[in-house]
Amino acid sequence: MTLINKIYKAKKIWIKYKSKEIIISISLGFIALFSQGVSAQAYVKFNGATALVLVPNLGVELEINPNLSAQVDVLASFWDSVGPDRDPYHINQTFLEGRYYTKNHLQGWFIGPHIGYGMFTIQKTNAFVVYDPYQDPNTYSNTPGSFQSGRASFYGISSGFKKQLNNRWSIEAFIGGGLVQSNYKGYQGFYRIDVSPGDPRVFNKSGEWAIYRGGVMIIYKLFQKLSS
Repeated sequence: MTLINKIYKAKKIWIKYKSKEIIISISLGFIALFSQGVSAQAYVKFNGATALVLVPNLGVELEINPNLSAQVDVLASFWDSVGPDRDPYHINQTFLEGRYYTKNHLQGWFIGPHIGYGMFTIQKTNAFVVYDPYQDPNTYSNTPGSFQSGRASFYGISSGFKKQLNNRWSIEAFIGGGLVQSNYKGYQGFYRIDVSPGDPRVFNKSGEWAIYRGGVMIIYKLFQKLSS
């Protein structure tokens, strides 16, 4: 094995380890949060809007006080391609979010910051991009057979409205966006197309201000806050 191959193999192992490390850190952070909030109200959520396109989006929200909460939610597709052209369509995202509600019991209008991490193999579109400071045409493509594959970090704000239906059920409409930082590789079929001739292992990069989350959550309250 040549030195270049050894370096490439070590880099792949590092990237794989780093991705798992981020996911594990997010999971452990939420487990710690959940263990601290067992005596608080907790809600499980299911996004009805993304379910219509067969992309599950599940979440758990914990009350910190009557107007503040912490939430984690995960979105993922479970297939590799869609449509008659079998375009690649694999995404997963994990978000941690803090929220402030205008009414007690986590009801009414809300706003809150979030961070997220995800991986994708899709044909990137500029349909939801609000502002692209780089205006890089290689970031997006609608050519049949073309796609981008990589990882993305999200830094933004969500806002929406939650309405209680009865003692257990609520409904919530929300939207979120912010800065998306991506490292990816662009392909046309099996061929790399987004870099000049040279090292095909190099990742391309993009940064956009975009709307990247939203929907209508169906919410179920798990348990009541215990009285002291």
